[in-house]
Amino acid sequence: MSKVFQMFPVRQLAWLVRKLWMLIRVLLFPVTWSISMVLWPFRLAYRIIVAQFPNVLAATIAVVSFGFISANFGSATVDTDVLGDYEDAPEVSFDLGADLGESTDFGGGVDLGDEAGFGAEADFGDEADFGDDVDLGGEADLGAEADLAADADAVEEDTVEEPVEVASASTHSPSTRLSLFVNVAMLEKAEAVLAGLPGYTATFSKQEVVADELTEEQVMQVKIRHEPFSVYMKWVTGHKGRQLLYVKGQNENRMLVKLGGWKKKLPALKLDPSGSMAMKESRYPITKAGLLELVRESLAIRRGDLARSEGIRCRLIENQEFDGRPCYGFVVEYSDPKVSKRYRKTEMLIDCQLGVPVVVRNFSWPTTAASVADLDADTLVECYTYRNIKFQREVARGDFDRGNKAYRF
Repeated sequence: MSKVFQMFPVRQLAWLVRKLWMLIRVLLFPVTWSISMVLWPFRLAYRIIVAQFPNVLAATIAVVSFGFISANFGSATVDTDVLGDYEDAPEVSFDLGADLGESTDFGGGVDLGDEAGFGAEADFGDEADFGDDVDLGGEADLGAEADLAADADAVEEDTVEEPVEVASASTHSPSTRLSLFVNVAMLEKAEAVLAGLPGYTATFSKQEVVADELTEEQVMQVKIRHEPFSVYMKWVTGHKGRQLLYVKGQNENRMLVKLGGWKKKLPALKLDPSGSMAMKESRYPITKAGLLELVRESLAIRRGDLARSEGIRCRLIENQEFDGRPCYGFVVEYSDPKVSKRYRKTEMLIDCQLGVPVVVRNFSWPTTAASVADLDADTLVECYTYRNIKFQREVARGDFDRGNKAYRF
């Protein structure tokens, strides 16, 4: 063994290996250099992709999310059939022929005394105070001498065929002033009832003009809580499956929107309630949603109507029906935009038993020439309906919790 090591010492063997490796490198250098030059762009691209992968992923998600948001919050197709998706729901019909007649005389003031009977279901309560200025004389009886239902039945013309007639005298007609007082009283009662409730659930539908275009009707299940103000919505038609959650003071006072359909796997969107994206499909922010806000807005308008001295016609029509429930109907019309720039006409149905509005339809002034028959259809700007209203004495736990497993926010 010693002779072998003497003939081939370790140092000599290592030196020989190094020299051999150097020779191989020299011989193969042109080949390895060519290969490295060919692969250099791929190596550079690989390093850039690995280093910038988080930024590329974030940018991709942002682009895809923007596309989904634009697709889901864009303008909807026009559909003038307000209740088209609900074949079983009775269509709202207002008879514009009801009038109290000229026999109703207010005298010097107005006092809704014992003879002003509204029926058992129209109890306004203590909150419905008409003030000291109101004095309905003995002839202002809403009973047999001023039967709104009988007068309404006597008019056979259809609503859309009747020209808009508005009081042109310097003061309100007796029937207009009485109807406005009754409407205000009912709305005040509704405000008191709703303000005393923790919340309610309902089936809500809306159809609005947004960006000069009438949107399709959207039907959704809603849950409302008054304190702190909270709204949960789930779309039944339109953007079916979409969910919305807003809780005042939570989520940076932003609303959460969970898309429906195959897009439900995407994360929930967090939108400013008054931002352009959230308002792209609505006339009012989510902070104005619900019956209480609707009542307060309507009440402010009716009080303004009472303060005006001319150019308004208001009628109360009894024996109306919506969704199989008896209602009182009110129709308010204005003579010209100087009296009411916002609306030309308003139709409202108030549920006789619940005492809250269940239908509100508002019409604008025509911008182009329109026939009498098509006037309402061409100028509808807002239509809101509430069905299946259930008042809650206690809000269910988790109804407005983002972590509710049923919502999957």
